[in-house]
Amino acid sequence: MNKIAKFMGLLVALSLVIGLVAGCGNSNSDSADNGKKLTSVRLQLKWLPSAQFMGFYYAKEKGYYAEEGIDVDFIPGGPDIVATNQVSVGAAEFGIANLYSILPFEEQGHPITEVGQIFQKSSFMLVSKKDKGINSPKDLAGKKVGAWLGTAEYPIYALLDKYGLNKDKDLMLVKQDNSMDAFLNGSIDVASAHTYNEYLVLLESGLAASDLNVIDLEQEGSGMLEDCLIANTEWLANNPEVAAKFMRATMRGWAEACKDPEGATEIVWKYLDHSSNNKAHQLAFAKEIAKLVMPQGITTDKICYLDEKSIKATEDLALKYKIIKKLPEKVYDKQPWEQAAKSLQ
Repeated sequence: MNKIAKFMGLLVALSLVIGLVAGCGNSNSDSADNGKKLTSVRLQLKWLPSAQFMGFYYAKEKGYYAEEGIDVDFIPGGPDIVATNQVSVGAAEFGIANLYSILPFEEQGHPITEVGQIFQKSSFMLVSKKDKGINSPKDLAGKKVGAWLGTAEYPIYALLDKYGLNKDKDLMLVKQDNSMDAFLNGSIDVASAHTYNEYLVLLESGLAASDLNVIDLEQEGSGMLEDCLIANTEWLANNPEVAAKFMRATMRGWAEACKDPEGATEIVWKYLDHSSNNKAHQLAFAKEIAKLVMPQGITTDKICYLDEKSIKATEDLALKYKIIKKLPEKVYDKQPWEQAAKSLQ
């Protein structure tokens, strides 16, 4: 009788162990709380982690991606990482890049498709100190102008052309690095800047807005669309539902982040190296980003909207300044956005 009891006890213990192991097998990083397996996608950032990407971080931390059955891995960018190239070779399903920078990739046949326009207007500006006397674009003649040479100089070319200035003869374009040191030490007269970062760096350095003259390329009609969401074309064709779900969660994340820049900054802060970042700067950064994602007149239902007129304007400038040789038939696919927007109404 004792032997039978012991044997039955062993069977019960063994069944408990098997059940425990089976339960553990269903709990892994690729599964949601309800046991549903998450689909993994990679997002290649345009640059190092910052409030520039707050909508994506917000969507992840608030569980919006997980609710859609998606697990997103953020891949940091940097000076030697081209998001468009990463997406085209399949190193990431999604990426963030300037709209005008993806056009030559598409022209060369790389599998890149825009699925969302994050910034609805340009953030590009040229900044000078008041004592340089640069009160209008015409005053750039004879000056040293800092530019992010590669592809980010094209909006400057458009501005110069508008005012009849020859980029090779009437002024000196100087390669600008990722800091504002050359401007602050007087090595250049004019610096390229974004509203959300470099301009804030100047204000944080001790300069006042009244110490500076600003040429806003958006107001000048020379701005070209910047941050857009791209996808690998081949992956997109095979995963339209996943793309729509990713877009829906992303739109929710950006809508909430823009309404809550303080909360978004706290979330972004988790992803940053605190030794080289400043929270006050990131908060100011976030507030400026919100103005680009949701400019005055843009409602939450138009987050990441693909405005054909604005896209065409950027394409026309790209053609004029030989970024591309001919206008593309179509650089974007509206279906993921439309499907996501419909379900968010």
